[in-house]
Amino acid sequence: MASSSSTDVGEEATCPICLGYLTDPVTLDCGHNFCRDCIVKYFDTWEPMQVGDLECPVCKARMQRGNFRPNWQLANIVEKIKLLPPNKEEKDLCKKHKEKLHLFCKEDEELVCWVCERSPEHKSHTVVLKEEAAQEYKTLICDRLEHLKREREKILPYEANIGEESNSLLKLTETERQNTLERFKQLHQFLEKQEKHLLNEIEEMEKEITRRREEQLARLSDELSSLERSIREMEEKSQQPASELLQDIRRTLQRCERRGTSGNPLTFPLELKREISKFRAANPFLYVGMEKIKDALLSGLLQKGKFWVKDQIQANVTLDPDTAHPCLILSKDRKSVRRGSKCQVLSNYPERFSDMPCVLGREGFTAGRHFWEVTAESGISWAVGVARKSVERKGYFSLSPKGGIWAVGKWLDKYWAWTSPYNFPLSLSEEPKRIRVTLDYEEGYVSLSDADSGAELYTFSGTSFSGETLLPFFFLWKNETHLRISC
Repeated sequence: MASSSSTDVGEEATCPICLGYLTDPVTLDCGHNFCRDCIVKYFDTWEPMQVGDLECPVCKARMQRGNFRPNWQLANIVEKIKLLPPNKEEKDLCKKHKEKLHLFCKEDEELVCWVCERSPEHKSHTVVLKEEAAQEYKTLICDRLEHLKREREKILPYEANIGEESNSLLKLTETERQNTLERFKQLHQFLEKQEKHLLNEIEEMEKEITRRREEQLARLSDELSSLERSIREMEEKSQQPASELLQDIRRTLQRCERRGTSGNPLTFPLELKREISKFRAANPFLYVGMEKIKDALLSGLLQKGKFWVKDQIQANVTLDPDTAHPCLILSKDRKSVRRGSKCQVLSNYPERFSDMPCVLGREGFTAGRHFWEVTAESGISWAVGVARKSVERKGYFSLSPKGGIWAVGKWLDKYWAWTSPYNFPLSLSEEPKRIRVTLDYEEGYVSLSDADSGAELYTFSGTSFSGETLLPFFFLWKNETHLRISC
């Protein structure tokens, strides 16, 4: 009953002409209600246009033009009805025609009533029963649902693997953290012990300096007093008459000679300076320049958690002209290369790069730890690193470990690690001026870092070089690019 009553109220609030809610409602003499604009337009189109010939659109009752009055009470009721939430039956009704929405238009993908189906908007469209359309779309939804479930089943194992791998990696990093803290703790303890020992030595030296100074000052004070007495005696002697002056003259002169200084008092500072020099010679690391200490650290002092700087060799890298692409120009000392605007006429050796503007180092590595540094004098597109001796020389190839190349470089305004299958962009706080290439053949990794700050750019690890010779690698893509080996 409530639903029927609600529907009746809704119909009373509806205009019979536009079938929408009444707007500025007016009531005719016959009692029917209309929107003011709707009834005015209806009467304006009435053909007889004579007083008394107008008819109510609903009951056809005769009336005169303009014979209607505003219905303010009904207007308030309509506004309140608009604010009410629609009931289920109203939701299933067409808003325009107030008919049941039994049909579905496939083109517009919306529910329509039988009146809408016959309207010009949907006349040429495919319209089916809503139950039929729902079953069709339900089948599509089920197919999509199965596909999504299969995709989810594929992803879940990856999610589990990533969780396990990340936990394993986190354990490794925590182990490395603890190892690093322990190594630096030992280093700090060693340095503190050495500092205490050396400071004690310096303190003993200070005490010795003070003791010898006091001894020397006391001895000099005694000698000065003796000299003062001798001076007074000689002055008095020189004023005596001849008979007195000549009395015991020899003993007087001998006594004055004995009162002279017993030695050179400046030997004391010289002796102590020699002691300080011995201290410096015994502790040379205190007087090594900070730049040398920094270079020692950056060259591998703490790399991979080992103190193996003595095992790491600074390679004397020179360029191999037989491998250089014809557009590359090498310096006489084979320490730098630049990209020229024209290609040279060179013998097409099997070792020479024919299409990619590359050149290799002459020195190869089959074991050990080595490093060298490269400075990019100019250029916006280049790469440096390490390559297998068997790297492709003819045609185009990928700058990646898959192609036998481990390199980092600059491409236009960004720095990249040339990885596979996609290049890895590097996030840098500042542009490196010198790049250090570090190769550990046995451990199977190539690390590239900022030679000045020591910041790691990228490290290729977990590689087996299989006993093959590795060579320094240089790639210069754009004209006027200039690379220089700085060590």
